[in-house]
Amino acid sequence: MAKTGFISKEQLKSNINALKSFMKSKKLDSFYISSADIFLNEYVPLEDCHRYYVSGFTGSTAELIVPVEGKAILFVDGRYYEQADLEIDPSLVHVFKVPYGTGLRQAMREVITAKNFKHMGVEGDRIELSLYNDFGTMLKILPFNNSELSKVLEFKTLSVEKKLHEIPLSLVGESTKSKLARIVKPGEAFFVSALDSIAWLTNMRRYEMPNQSTFRAKALLINERVYLLMENVEGDIKNESVEINVGKFSELEKFLNLISEYEQEWLSKAGVKAPKIEKVFYSSNSTNAADFLKLGAHFGEEKLVNKPEGLVPFHSLKNKAELEAMLDSFNNGDKAIFETISWVKESVKNGVKFSELDFYNKTNEFYQKNGALEQSFNTISAIGANASIMHFSSPSADVMCEPDQLLLLDSGGYFESGYATDTTRSFLSGGTANARQKEMYTLVLKSILAVQNAVFPDGSWGSVVDGVARQPIFKAGFNYNHGTGHGVGINVHEGGFRLSTTSNIPLRENVVGSIEPGIYIPGFGGVRLENVAVVERHPEHKSMLHFRTMVYIGFDHDMINFDMLSEEEENWLENYEQECAKRGRSFKYTKK
Repeated sequence: MAKTGFISKEQLKSNINALKSFMKSKKLDSFYISSADIFLNEYVPLEDCHRYYVSGFTGSTAELIVPVEGKAILFVDGRYYEQADLEIDPSLVHVFKVPYGTGLRQAMREVITAKNFKHMGVEGDRIELSLYNDFGTMLKILPFNNSELSKVLEFKTLSVEKKLHEIPLSLVGESTKSKLARIVKPGEAFFVSALDSIAWLTNMRRYEMPNQSTFRAKALLINERVYLLMENVEGDIKNESVEINVGKFSELEKFLNLISEYEQEWLSKAGVKAPKIEKVFYSSNSTNAADFLKLGAHFGEEKLVNKPEGLVPFHSLKNKAELEAMLDSFNNGDKAIFETISWVKESVKNGVKFSELDFYNKTNEFYQKNGALEQSFNTISAIGANASIMHFSSPSADVMCEPDQLLLLDSGGYFESGYATDTTRSFLSGGTANARQKEMYTLVLKSILAVQNAVFPDGSWGSVVDGVARQPIFKAGFNYNHGTGHGVGINVHEGGFRLSTTSNIPLRENVVGSIEPGIYIPGFGGVRLENVAVVERHPEHKSMLHFRTMVYIGFDHDMINFDMLSEEEENWLENYEQECAKRGRSFKYTKK
């Protein structure tokens, strides 16, 4: 199902008032609530997204500050401008539309300064340590835990029923033991709570939460073993490098004490003296503030060493087996998307009526048919004007598809390997495209082709390629309020790769990421085209890199104004369409 809210306006108002009363009792002038769970996840079920309970906003990414006086302030970037306007009650919540190029964190700092906040409450186990420290330079921070806030707001609970399973070595290419040897040395430890990092390290998947192949756990890496703290375990795990401990996530200190006892016992039996832990690595960007304080209490803060990127530098570089597994996943996802678009066009051609919600359900049905175990994010299936809402999440049974309409389909899935796919195609429902539709589509096509044809030095910043992507769109007087690309791995959004105007992340060989420019016109519609590609060495210029696509779904030639394309663009497009045709996924070469 599409993401559906469950908080009424009356309940939302009651929640905001209850939180403000709590703030007054603690002498706070503001309270920060993130979109994350205790693992700092991006995609959090609404039941576990505390920000939703006091804002009513269902989008996956936003920040919230509740002043003790006045409206709550919801910070959203350009991806969510329209969605926030549609979902937010302006009498209760003010939508702060953060300009592109300005981060949400920077916008919050500006508001904190402007409103002269002095005492801010936070959820200690749902705020990343780096933000906690950043806020701490501006005002006094008071952390609260879930049990305290649960007495103020009634949060729903999550149930876990799915089993853990191990991924064959043929699909991941490296054992846990080998990965640990690369990450930690004797006398070192690494605390990890980023779920995609834990899934990568252990070669295990669970599909415990919607749109993720991960499982909820906290991990401590020591020597040749990874210890997991989990609250619920089902499944037969044979990985000798993994030791699972069942306990409460809020009782990390008990877990750490148990590990110390295990190490002493096992090593003494082997006649080996336990190495003294001299360094404990952690990531300030993926460790919550509450866990950091517990790590400091157990090991001593002098031993804690910040590795801001965590394990991302390791798992963002894909090995040969991973790349082959991802290509296989994209092949299955490509089939689902091509079949969906074909179904739309055939239905419109034959006069068969269907709704936006039917479009959504049919997409997910085709994914399941082609072996998807789960969607990698909530499918975006937008018709007409709704296509201008970048992260559209409310497909309607009342919005019907008609000829001559522009549709946008952004979807992805998880298949056997548990690596995410992510692809977007805009297309014409049927009939004849008008000049405006063709211009939008062709400009976005030129943008994606500019990146697919790009050659750049090894280590170039992502901002360099982002600028290449925007040129065709800039020249026509348009822009888009989101980045051009993000990393793709076990999570559909992975670190280590980012194409945006502000990205200083170097592009490296064997990193996988998206290329997804767009044009959005509120009230008219939007076009976004997205291929996911791997960065690889240029075949002729060895100091240079380029992109090799992992997606083979033909573009909609009924939407292309070929007079706008250069010879290089036409040649790349023709070669691409021929390869898509070999795979049975080209609309240009499909017999009508």
